[in-house]
Amino acid sequence: MLDIKTNPNDRLYLNQQPNDLATSIFPVNSDLLNGAIAPLNASGYSAESSLTNLTASSIDQHKQIADFIVANAGEGLSYSASDRVTGHVADAQLKPQSQSAIANADPLTGTISASGLNFSEPGNSLSTARNVVGVHNGSINLTDFVGTGDLSDFYRFDINTRSNFNLRLDGLRGEVKLIQDRNRNRVVDLGETIDSSANSGKVSDVINVPNLAPGTYYVQVYTFSGSTNYNLNLSATSIPVTPDIPTPLGAFNTDYGYGLVNANAAVSHTLNRSSLFPALPDRGGNNWSLDLINAPEVWNQNITGNGIVVAVVDSGVDYTHPDLDDNIWRNAGEIAGNGIDDDRNGYIDDIRGWDFVSNDNNPMDLNGHGTHVAGAIAAERNDFGITGVAPNAKIMPVRVLPAFGSGEPNNVAAGIRYAADNGANVINLSLGNEFVPSNVVNNAIQYANNKGSVVVMAAGNAGDIQPAYPARNADSLGIAVGSIDVTGTMADDSNRAGSRPLDYLVAPGVEIFSTFPDDDYKVGSGTSMATPQVAGVAALVLNANPTLTPAQVEYILTTTANRNGLTG
Repeated sequence: MLDIKTNPNDRLYLNQQPNDLATSIFPVNSDLLNGAIAPLNASGYSAESSLTNLTASSIDQHKQIADFIVANAGEGLSYSASDRVTGHVADAQLKPQSQSAIANADPLTGTISASGLNFSEPGNSLSTARNVVGVHNGSINLTDFVGTGDLSDFYRFDINTRSNFNLRLDGLRGEVKLIQDRNRNRVVDLGETIDSSANSGKVSDVINVPNLAPGTYYVQVYTFSGSTNYNLNLSATSIPVTPDIPTPLGAFNTDYGYGLVNANAAVSHTLNRSSLFPALPDRGGNNWSLDLINAPEVWNQNITGNGIVVAVVDSGVDYTHPDLDDNIWRNAGEIAGNGIDDDRNGYIDDIRGWDFVSNDNNPMDLNGHGTHVAGAIAAERNDFGITGVAPNAKIMPVRVLPAFGSGEPNNVAAGIRYAADNGANVINLSLGNEFVPSNVVNNAIQYANNKGSVVVMAAGNAGDIQPAYPARNADSLGIAVGSIDVTGTMADDSNRAGSRPLDYLVAPGVEIFSTFPDDDYKVGSGTSMATPQVAGVAALVLNANPTLTPAQVEYILTTTANRNGLTG
């Protein structure tokens, strides 16, 4: 049986204190009682995101869940989550560098010693780590000491472009780690150690990380026992930037494709306007993603997704959530509870969608992923909670993923076909498979496209140079979506656009605050969270002109995307 599974790199956080951690794979094999997650030994599709629950005013703890698609070899789709929580630590909170490394470089070797940097004792934690300048496109030699009373040294350095990173540690019986403080809480949390090496001291510790994303990183040097000097060498060499690829739709970037989806520009273009709608002040806070894609400017024109149906083909949707209940699609051709297939669509009493996992008419979300996605698309515009990108669109819940365990490509395909047959204008697929395409799923997407449904697909969270399946097929069908943060920087785990032009956009997908089952809200990160942003904009475009074909919607979204300020 072909499986749909989660990414082993995804994590699920539920009912935790801010610094508590639980491993997880989304959405399968999660033990809600103890937070333990076991890798799934099957190929399949997985969800493309992770969630952290920030809570509404009545909630006093932070929570997180994971999401995205990843699969092992084999025809199947897997849904995996690459979740993370990020805060912001001001530069002033970090130790300033003592002096420029370049000024003290050895004229023959180009390397810099710790004495050349004029370091005092390096810090013993992330918050007191010493800045090292010159790692990027340079080579730094650091000689220092660890031992009794000073077991660890931490160093901090920045990389400005994608680079091949190399580390060598000599003379130490201990361990060295490369760390990225993704949530910027100045604590080394689960999943933040990129690589490590622990040798006896007689053998050098070596860490080589190709294609390391731009960002701030830390190195921890730790002794197992005794006191000793050590020599640490750090270097990073920039990877040549691939020039944009000219296409009939405009310049295509191998990282972020055609750019950031822009609701204002897309809807203005749809209405044949010669200028954009007037800009509005940013809403800020948890609404930063709406500000970034310029959705409020469209709402101000009374274009809110009214009359448009968006199918969430996922783990189900909590259709009783107070921020979603008025926006749940109702099957007008079905009479509830009479045990008859009134509309003769093959599904009895499917008044609000279908559950292809249990094969019944109750697509309730027992995981949380689908509810989070649904809220980002069409949470109601009321006086509480959040507001979705298209706050008057209707959500069609289609459950194809179980609460835990693996899902099946046949269920995903059946869910896509159901959505298309029952009038979904847009289909959101926050799921996929990193390695092997599924013919049954691809055929279902083709079927939906032919029926007039715009299919929006998560690119995946493996940090790969190209999207996962089925998003990799967006050169001919649908739209692939990558994830960026509030600064316009692509998430390091987001799959990139690749060298083959396809309909690839980016959208906010880091720390997205959205709905969660049981009247809850959580913050999630991953391309699963970015995908509903684009699905919501597609709904706004179709609200402006419901006669558009999927190809026309895809053309509008790609040609009006914003490329300014994006970095890969």
